Amino acid sequence: MDGFKAYRYYLALKLHFTSEKFNVFENRGNVKGSREAFNVRNDRYIFEKLARKIGNDRDIIQFFVANFAYGNESAIYAGQEADDNLAEWNKRKQSITKIFIDDLASLLTYVEINKLPTSSIFDFNFNEYPAALKLFLGNKISIETLVIINELDHIVEHWLDNPTVQYIWNTELLRIKKLIGFVKYDKEKLRKIFTHFVEELD
Repeated sequence: MDGFKAYRYYLALKLHFTSEKFNVFENRGNVKGSREAFNVRNDRYIFEKLARKIGNDRDIIQFFVANFAYGNESAIYAGQEADDNLAEWNKRKQSITKIFIDDLASLLTYVEINKLPTSSIFDFNFNEYPAALKLFLGNKISIETLVIINELDHIVEHWLDNPTVQYIWNTELLRIKKLIGFVKYDKEKLRKIFTHFVEELD
């Protein structure tokens, strides 16, 4: 691992998370970016320092993914915040099933306390945003949970049909879509949990 390789990973993942068209899985991380261009960057020493600190491909990919997942596009300059994001990402990976179940419970509690129809968890209720979107934006449920739900039920595309949501929250919803493939979980187990959750809403 060297600074140039870290730089290439950064470019590929930044493009993945900020562009609708680029997919790092499909493109296998192939991006433009020569060593010559890297050598004239004023911040190349930061990538070199990061490469020495992290040391291997898998961990540096996780470092960048964690930070893009949590909305920090300047991870290489962020220091402690970037390290905290990685620690939180790794912590959530270890307890993804519990987080998912707890977040579903939070959604139910929210609609019960606010006396809302259960349909408002994922759907627009008159002019109100879906509860799942509101709680995510308020940091009350995790982005990982919405990634899983979106992979199972494609809720983000439905939300983006709303012009206001598309205009204001497109960046946040793009992050959810782009995290598919990075959030690892037992698909069969969580599919059953989510199916049961939806059935109980009826």
